[in-house]
Amino acid sequence: MGKSFSSQKEALSMAIEMEKEGQSFYRKTADKASDKMTKQVFEFLAGEEMKHIEAIKNFYDSEIAGQSSDFNEILGSYTPEKTRRAILGLFKGLGEKAPVDKPDMEAYSFARDFEKNGENFYREAASKATDENVKKLFEFLVEEEVRHFQMIDDSMAFLENPSEWFHRQEKWHVEG
Repeated sequence: MGKSFSSQKEALSMAIEMEKEGQSFYRKTADKASDKMTKQVFEFLAGEEMKHIEAIKNFYDSEIAGQSSDFNEILGSYTPEKTRRAILGLFKGLGEKAPVDKPDMEAYSFARDFEKNGENFYREAASKATDENVKKLFEFLVEEEVRHFQMIDDSMAFLENPSEWFHRQEKWHVEG
């Protein structure tokens, strides 16, 4: 990603800025989207980035105050299952046909790279974290970036070949 930091506080500050950049990009892309699926995918991602910003800010404020953050208190209501259901819901009812207007695949590609870079940044931040709860936050964000990457990758696969995407999701097997 090219971003380097020298302290846990600086990593938290950089994480906030990175999430703000992502939220802004996802919101603008959703606003410009010509098809429903692309709009929903990028609106979902923008909302996810806002959740991350709030969580990171809570940890950052604790760090500034010289206090330890309680990971479970800040992120206790989050479950990966909720996110997975929300992501799968975006594809529900689309049928085996891509949207009539072909979305901007470059936006998906940029978003995928952005999430991968975020994952790498958070892995490094987790490895350097000195507070155990901040380390958990960065590990949580690694998992989030991986999930977002997969969502974007699945969206691209669907748009490039809807029938194959459904085939993969339903795990059909051709036996001969």
